[in-house]
Formats: sequence, C-alpha cells, structure tokens
Amino acid sequence: MTPAPLALADAAPAGLAVRTHCPYCAFQCGVRIGEGFGTDELSVSGDPHFPVNNGELCIKGWTSAALLGHPRRVTSPQLRAADGSWQAASWDQALDFVADRMRDLRDRHGPDANGVFGSGALTNETAYLLGKFARVALGTANIDYNGRYCMSSAAAAQNRAFGLHRGLPFPVADVEHAGVVLLAGANPADTLPPMTQWFDRRRRAAG
Repeated sequence: MTPAPLALADAAPAGLAVRTHCPYCAFQCGVRIGEGFGTDELSVSGDPHFPVNNGELCIKGWTSAALLGHPRRVTSPQLRAADGSWQAASWDQALDFVADRMRDLRDRHGPDANGVFGSGALTNETAYLLGKFARVALGTANIDYNGRYCMSSAAAAQNRAFGLHRGLPFPVADVEHAGVVLLAGANPADTLPPMTQWFDRRRRAAG
C-alpha cells in the first residue's frame, strides 16, 4: 500500500498546470511547470501528489527552469564555419550534417565506427527506439548509457550487497517500514534530499 502524500502546502503559482518529471536523476521527481510568480518566465514547483517526492525537490530540481533564460544558453543548432567560429543553423542543416558524417564514417570504417550513447533517464519506449536506431539504422553494436560511467562503482556495490545492480531493490516508501536502516558511505540529506522524508517518517513511527 502506497503511503498518502505528506501534508505539504498545495498552493502553487497560477499557471503551474503541466505535470511532468525532473530529468536530472533516476529518482524522477514529479514536478509542475508553467508560468507563475507574477512573471512570464517558466517556474518549477514540486508535485505534492507524486508519490516518490511528495512535492519535495533538490536544488537542481528547484532551479531547473533558470537554465531556460540563461544568457549563454544555446537556442539553435550550431555548425562550425571554415574559420572555426560557431554559426547558427537550421535543424534540417544540422541533422543532415550529422547524418552525412555518420554515413561517411560507416562507409570508410564499417558500421561499428559509429556509436550511440543513451541515458538512464530515458523511458522504456525511447530506450527501445534508441536500440533499434543503433542496430537497424546504423548497424552498430556499440551502444551504451551514462550509468556505465557515473554509477559503475555503485552498481558493483549493489550487485554484491543485493544481487541487483540497477537502482534500489525496493520501493523507496519501504524505508518507512524498515526495522533497521544502515547508511554506509552515503548522505541522502545532501545528495538526494527528497528521499529523507521517508527516514523522517520512520523516526516518527518509532516514536
């Protein structure tokens, strides 16, 4: 049984109507995004009805919309000119450029000269399409994802501890019902603040 969301304030600025997910880590916190706070800029609020984070976010989630208005944000594809400078290009020009180079690499060095790099934040459907693109369209066997690099040590430890190398081997809500919680070499309050609510629930339940 999934615990009810925490009693958090449900007030949100006008216009925060689109429910989606934070893209920064595999916790995939629920967020609401839209125009608010009396400005025409996009703002982000934690979704109090999403059962993983219950409205809580880490600093990366809270500030994610700020990137959209950053003065150094690139807002169109860029291609390097003959003099080495970057020039704005259309999406068709940029995609044609990439496709031509990938075909040229395949023709000169074989299909495995190309590689595909995915992400642990992809949906199952997108990951499936990426695999099809790599193996069918490109004909390459070289496909990997970011978890191989940023989570390899954690995966090795989880494999030895739990026999499972991906993510938590239990729903995060189970922490509330744990008899014993041992944290070794980790500080969720600093690295994953939305998770600490479940430890707080455990402490309150224990009296």
